[in-house]
Amino acid sequence: MVNSNAEPEIPSLTEVPDLSAESSPKLDDIASVVSYELRTPLTSIRAALGLLLTGMLGTLPEKGQRMLEIALSNTERLMRLVDLLESDSDISTETDPEIDLRTCSEISSNISSGIGSDFAILRQSSENSESLLHKLAAANWQQRFYNELTALPALTLFMRWLRQAIATAQPEQTLVILLVDIDRFNVINDSFGRELGDQLLRSVAQRLVLNLPLVQAIAHLREDEFSILLERVQTMGEAIAIAEKVQQVFATPFNLNGQDLFLTVSIGIAAGTAHDQPDDLLHNAYSAMHQAKTLGKARCELFDAELRVKATSRLRLETDLRMALARQEFQLYYQPIVFLATGKISGFEALIRWRHPQRGLVLPTKFIPLAEEMGLVSRISQWVLYQACSQLRQWQQQFPTKPPLTVSVNLSAQQFTKSDLPQQIQQILQQTEVDPGSLRIEITESAIMQSLETATAVLEQLKTLGVQLYVDDFGTGYSSLSYLHRLPIDKLKIDRSFITRIDSEAEQLEIVRAIVKLAWNLGMDVIAEGVETAPQLAQLKALRCEYVQGYFFSKPVDRAMAEMLLCQEFMVRP
Repeated sequence: MVNSNAEPEIPSLTEVPDLSAESSPKLDDIASVVSYELRTPLTSIRAALGLLLTGMLGTLPEKGQRMLEIALSNTERLMRLVDLLESDSDISTETDPEIDLRTCSEISSNISSGIGSDFAILRQSSENSESLLHKLAAANWQQRFYNELTALPALTLFMRWLRQAIATAQPEQTLVILLVDIDRFNVINDSFGRELGDQLLRSVAQRLVLNLPLVQAIAHLREDEFSILLERVQTMGEAIAIAEKVQQVFATPFNLNGQDLFLTVSIGIAAGTAHDQPDDLLHNAYSAMHQAKTLGKARCELFDAELRVKATSRLRLETDLRMALARQEFQLYYQPIVFLATGKISGFEALIRWRHPQRGLVLPTKFIPLAEEMGLVSRISQWVLYQACSQLRQWQQQFPTKPPLTVSVNLSAQQFTKSDLPQQIQQILQQTEVDPGSLRIEITESAIMQSLETATAVLEQLKTLGVQLYVDDFGTGYSSLSYLHRLPIDKLKIDRSFITRIDSEAEQLEIVRAIVKLAWNLGMDVIAEGVETAPQLAQLKALRCEYVQGYFFSKPVDRAMAEMLLCQEFMVRP
């Protein structure tokens, strides 16, 4: 008979996982087989026990009757488990303590004991049930401790290893965690689809295992996060060397559906001793990894005490950011865009601000990257689009200029990879009754170049809607000139870094002149950002730049101040 009380042994750190898809038993598959195989014998056992109890009532000794009653009760418990399996409910032992997989085999064994040797057929059915339930428990163990996609140890097993390593560590021993996060994986998922994204993760897992043979503990914690536990590190230099080895692993491109894809990773390194708590050590590694991303990605960062303070602040900011929309803490500011031919405001760029109850006014450079990491940027972008279009509709009715006022909205690179973006924008335009030609969508040059094919497809769909398209911060990207003519762009916004020194450095002036001529040749207009002085404006006029924007005219202002600017028929200063 199967030993029903023993849990499967925790795999050792030196055990190398089989990464083939077939190696991982699927809990749902096992569950369906178990429920099918158990239904008939358990039904028979329950019926037979009921008949026995009824037919032999008063003739059995008290002990025998009690054993049959216990067997019937346990059978009912297993029948509830079968019902649970067939309903596709959560069968985790931690969520349904009454039906505990770790005691199911024992229950079945108790049924056998209750039936006794005189009922051989029922006893055999009970023992078969016990065997099937043991398989189910093993599959449940596999699901709890291994990542189903990559077959690498999951977070639960990694934390067990970490606790064990800390508990057995010598006082002078150093433990190190490397937290490896794939940069921009969400963009890859959005661009290529989740199926190919999963294929990529399997390739990453296999490459890590094959190229780090001396590393004993590699785990797949979350979607694009992997962790490495180093138990015996003499110096931090050794840990850094392994982190650099991990980065070298990603230097060779991955082949995804016939296309070479280069990946980079951000790595957080945290060291601990026998006195540290496992959760704290992993949290420290996360903090260092986030610092690596903040500093530009594709790098390693060591955790230190200062990072702990930053991590605490970041955690609070994350919590507040999740609540900001519901608490209506976001606010749009508007910076006017002036048409130089008339000197009048042609429209506004809508810029989001977060009015935090304790931190005050938080700029988007502080919270938008965080929102991207948290998966909140799509909701925030939709809010900005809706609010900007609603406000534009009010202004167009209040100030019926010719041509009508326009509004520009920035989209992040992550938002631009969403396949349903054109549908979202079309729905917002319909809800707010704004003409598509009055909406300008801005995307940075670097965002376009991150995924040119996806960007081109989305731009073409937006162009079909009638929306105007701007390339923001033009001149700061790379390799864009050869692709620019292929994109349905209406205007180029020259980055402020070129405008700042246009009146003092001949080189900057020539760059701006070249951009203006390029735009003309491609049939595009030009907007100069960051105009702050009269000499800068004079140079832009001489270059016949059509539109200007900057503090020389107005800083970003709230709705009420923007309306005052419109009422005053804001004119360019002579």
